[in-house]
Amino acid sequence: MIEVCGVFKKYGKQDALKGITFNVPQGSILGIAGANGAGKSTLFDILATLDRKYKGEVVIEGLSARRDYYKIRRILGYVPGNFSLYPDLTIMENISFFAQMYGSKPISYCESPFWESLKDFSNTRADRLSGGMKQKLSIICAMVHSPKILLLDEPTTGIDYLSRKAIWEELKKLKERGITIIASTHYYEEFNYMDTLLLLHEGNELLYSSIEDIRGDSEGSDVFYQDFLSRCLIQL
Repeated sequence: MIEVCGVFKKYGKQDALKGITFNVPQGSILGIAGANGAGKSTLFDILATLDRKYKGEVVIEGLSARRDYYKIRRILGYVPGNFSLYPDLTIMENISFFAQMYGSKPISYCESPFWESLKDFSNTRADRLSGGMKQKLSIICAMVHSPKILLLDEPTTGIDYLSRKAIWEELKKLKERGITIIASTHYYEEFNYMDTLLLLHEGNELLYSSIEDIRGDSEGSDVFYQDFLSRCLIQL
């Protein structure tokens, strides 16, 4: 369980987050959407315990993100918005490096549904991988210590449609194993993989609702979500 209550964050005089409140049950997927500058990456830094200078409370698995950050990092996997692995190392070398950092056995990567599409390229350097393969490798490296929670900051941005779909199908398998996932996205069709949506706008919590309630009786198409989000923004 992740609980965020009244989180405010400032950079100088600029408000990055303005009283954000939500919770994420275990084994569910929360999607975070919003334009650039909405506060998504700031929120991820706080959830990942990288930023502890904020007002409000963040509790992860009963632990304070501000005080117990070292314990939280043991149960947390984080993939930032920019590719952050070592480009001159191969797939296997990157996995082995992060496994050693976490004190885990590299063999644990075999448990990831992402490994199946990467194993034939295990000796390929990371900088020679496609965008989709880089993201899959990033997720594997974030999961070598078998975390309970996975944070993904725009994991599919700039990737083709089929690769994005493949990544989300594999994330769905992780959810079925009880892993809690928080992921941000710019793509409306990805909302259909999520249980709940948090919509941010200029640091404000514009919407926090289950996807079922948002969709109602409609089919949940791209057109529906675009129309829905447009109506939300018009209300500002």
